[in-house]
Amino acid sequence: MTLPLERHWKNVGWALGVETFWGISLALISVVAILPVFLSHLGASNTVLGALPAIWTLAVYLPGPFGSHFTSHLPLRKQAVFVFHALSSIPWIAMAAWFWIGGRHPSWMDILVVLACWGGSWAFMGLFMPVWINFIGKVTRPELRATSFGVIFFFQTLMGVANRILASPLPFPQNYAIGFFIAGVCMTLGAFFFLPVVEDPGATAPQGQAVRTVIHHIREVLADRGGVRVYLALMVLTVGGWILVSYYAVYAEKRFGLRAQDSAIFTAVCMGGQMLGSLVTGVVGDRFGYAKVAAVSALSLTAGLVIAVWGTHPALYYVTAFLTGIYLVTDRLAQFNLSMAFCPHEDNTAWLGAIPAISAPVVAIVAGSAALTGLALAVVALYLALFVLKEPAYSLAGRRNAT
Repeated sequence: MTLPLERHWKNVGWALGVETFWGISLALISVVAILPVFLSHLGASNTVLGALPAIWTLAVYLPGPFGSHFTSHLPLRKQAVFVFHALSSIPWIAMAAWFWIGGRHPSWMDILVVLACWGGSWAFMGLFMPVWINFIGKVTRPELRATSFGVIFFFQTLMGVANRILASPLPFPQNYAIGFFIAGVCMTLGAFFFLPVVEDPGATAPQGQAVRTVIHHIREVLADRGGVRVYLALMVLTVGGWILVSYYAVYAEKRFGLRAQDSAIFTAVCMGGQMLGSLVTGVVGDRFGYAKVAAVSALSLTAGLVIAVWGTHPALYYVTAFLTGIYLVTDRLAQFNLSMAFCPHEDNTAWLGAIPAISAPVVAIVAGSAALTGLALAVVALYLALFVLKEPAYSLAGRRNAT
């Protein structure tokens, strides 16, 4: 049964309530600039900063297939989504307490606490991410799915002004600690806006043994000939995005003699790119196909890396931030929608977890590649996105192309 349009927009409205608070949270814990700069000021080495992409990639993507498995028998998943979101605050509040009331500690101990809390938080969020994507897909209309995600991401990034808290006169690291505390509180508060969302029962899958089931879904994805393997290659080839996300802000701060507060401005400009990209490419995805969104993602990444490598003016620092924002949101929009559209099953949660999990180990290994290597891979990704990647047969655009 087609979801009534009125209910669709009411559900989107409640989802925007979630993003009002989660947008603040994600701005204050941003891996684009906030966390790398924070670790750098704690004395973290380039080796530690270089490990961030691997930690984040493995933490976010490897637990997903298991989260999909443990919820596959649930026709209604709102309660699970609520609980997962509400409990995500715990590591951030713990980290805030460590840096606010715990006093100063040896540098290595502070860095270890940050990596443990940050990595643990994203592993927990990675566990429920496929469930959340599936849930949003269920409570919105299929022909407006990319637009709905785009509006949600727009509102999420709109709240990115919260990172100005880090530019407050509070001393280091208390200025970051208050930001982490606010981020944790907002995560829990935002979860309550899921409760009024109306969800109809959806398709389920029988639960087998967890590891065996996960391996089955991974093999199913790899055996598919509908184009998903091209997209998997695209995910690996765009690994250069980590150069912009976790390295560039620290590098540019030293190269251009920027202040620590400029990392907050960098994040705000990046979120401006996300806001524009989320709205425009959301509409593009619904009208022309999700493969086009992947092409925009590869193009913005390539352009951002070109400027990051050869740009010499401080103003290009913010141009790179803007392109990074477009890349980040289009990469997520493409991943979410293509993963659902490639899946031949009514319950697409398993593929939502399996697709990024397949690429995660390779991405984690090559994420610390040199900038020129990342740029070369991005050029290949752009070619695949423009000329090889086909629209999935199960997407609306794919069905239109077939007729």
